[in-house]
Amino acid sequence: MEANPAVDSLGSGSANAGRHASDLPSAQADLCSDELQERLIEILIRISGADPSQITPEARLIEDIGIDSLGFYEILIEADECLGIKIREEDLLKFRTVGDIQNHLRTLSPPDAQAF
Repeated sequence: MEANPAVDSLGSGSANAGRHASDLPSAQADLCSDELQERLIEILIRISGADPSQITPEARLIEDIGIDSLGFYEILIEADECLGIKIREEDLLKFRTVGDIQNHLRTLSPPDAQAF
């Protein structure tokens, strides 16, 4: 699977690591809901190797797209490094579907991403 430059350009070594999305004055804070959703899907595809058509709000993370326990922690890391959004470990372990992650990101992301 080839790397996605849109996601990779925000990747490792991000100066925004550990910051909450509402604290980000940069382009990350200006992500519209469509961009946020697209980047989340790219992250899930990269972690799981799933086909993009499998990544729907109803898709179960474990059963449908094959996210394992390590994959959950990769989601945590990728959300922080690529999206500038810090997900707490206790919240991460409650996610069952892609929609669960989307709903959670809505609560953590800037107001202009609420239409997600």
